[in-house]
Amino acid sequence: MDGSRGHRLKSLFDPQSIAVIGASNTKLKWGYIVPANIIVGGYKGEVYPVNPHEDEILGRRVYKSIADVPEAVDLAVVTLPSKSVPEVIADCARRGVRNCIVISGGFSETGSEGAALERRISGISRDSGMRIVGPNTMGIYSAPSSLHALMPPVRPIHGSIGFAAQSGNLGTQMLSLGKALGVGFSRFVCIGNEADLNCGDYLEFFEEDPATRVVLLYLEGLREARRFARIAQRTSPTKPIVVMKAGKTEAGAKAARSHSAALAGDDSIFEGIIRQYGMVEADDTEAMLDIAKAFAVLPLPRGRRVGVLTWGGGWGVVTADALARHKLELADFPEETLSELDSILPPYWSKGNPVDLVGTLDLSMHLACVKIIARCPCVDAVLTLGTMGAISSMQSFVLEGTYFDDMGEEEGQKAEVIAQELLNKLADLDQEYRDEVIGLIKETGKPIIAVSLPTAGSTSPVLAKQSEVAIYPSPERGVKTLSALYDYRLFLERTRGDA
Repeated sequence: MDGSRGHRLKSLFDPQSIAVIGASNTKLKWGYIVPANIIVGGYKGEVYPVNPHEDEILGRRVYKSIADVPEAVDLAVVTLPSKSVPEVIADCARRGVRNCIVISGGFSETGSEGAALERRISGISRDSGMRIVGPNTMGIYSAPSSLHALMPPVRPIHGSIGFAAQSGNLGTQMLSLGKALGVGFSRFVCIGNEADLNCGDYLEFFEEDPATRVVLLYLEGLREARRFARIAQRTSPTKPIVVMKAGKTEAGAKAARSHSAALAGDDSIFEGIIRQYGMVEADDTEAMLDIAKAFAVLPLPRGRRVGVLTWGGGWGVVTADALARHKLELADFPEETLSELDSILPPYWSKGNPVDLVGTLDLSMHLACVKIIARCPCVDAVLTLGTMGAISSMQSFVLEGTYFDDMGEEEGQKAEVIAQELLNKLADLDQEYRDEVIGLIKETGKPIIAVSLPTAGSTSPVLAKQSEVAIYPSPERGVKTLSALYDYRLFLERTRGDA
């Protein structure tokens, strides 16, 4: 790592002991909610509540001050009002606390008085070497330590995406949405006002973190932009960096200043950094999760040729248009591949790419076609539409709808049992299909992206279970994601000479 700015963050994300300063027995205060999240989340280290007016909180002995805590403290979480924070931060520094998370707001995002308080805690950090997250933060999450030092009761899926966000609300909601979509995270930090630690520090930590394979950033502005660029240049060739930059409009930049005291900066400069150093820009919040998940679970395509398998012809046409818009192309199948497909499909199939399954329900035929397409030497990536995940996604539609409402009570119960048995069988087949696809990805080294086309809404129960595969609710999102993977491949070829 350059310098020493990020080297101590291991003790922030994987602390052996935590003190919560401002811990409370009042259930609607953050001083109760944050330590409750830490304990309920499964953190195995020591948790020390600190409050001069309490004796026991959440079944644990309370200490009157940080100086009274009996062992060294890796992490202090501060939930006190802003005016009390500088003195507490000074106490933590004297005690030798290694890291502090300042949950409290009321600092530079509120005006000159708050900015003065923030400068005081920045000075304490600078003089003592203690690292500070925030202030004005929702906290951190760390999968390796089962640490949920967060304000909201979010329970992310464990995964390999390191996520730093300059918005706690957006960031924690992305963790929740990720759970619904099967997107797993290794670490998360709400950056806050950056009185000490900034985005570059977290990127530097993710660069060296063995638990993190993909970096996801939500940014409203950059401090120390040159240093950030140096770290990004070093990191991008080994770990993809997916970035969403907000505050690009005048209205957005104004909102960013009032929200997190972020300096939106010159977007032309920022976009130049992204292009030059191979970061992948997500243009909306859906793309943030879509692209990050794909990098976490899929190999990169070797080229732009795509094989498409579709349950119905119309979706194949939509996908062909989307591929063309993103400068990808439908692969031309050789005669050998066409003959293999012809041997298993009905005689009225499409006889080309996209391969139209004409509504065939037999999942074994779906899988056989995927194998033929993926093994074709003229195919660099595969998109399957309405196959993996689609059948079992019907479960909530059938069982939670009004399907049996017109039947008598006894007949309705019998019908519901029959439907559940059928859906369970289909779900088992879907799981087998998923496992086969994972094996095929490993065998061929090619990305296989599925589109589930759920019957209700953009998420479904099956998506939440698919943390090892890439399933999206529309062809456009699948193609957009595949395009991002290919662009990153081109970057690696330019910088490392990868074949």
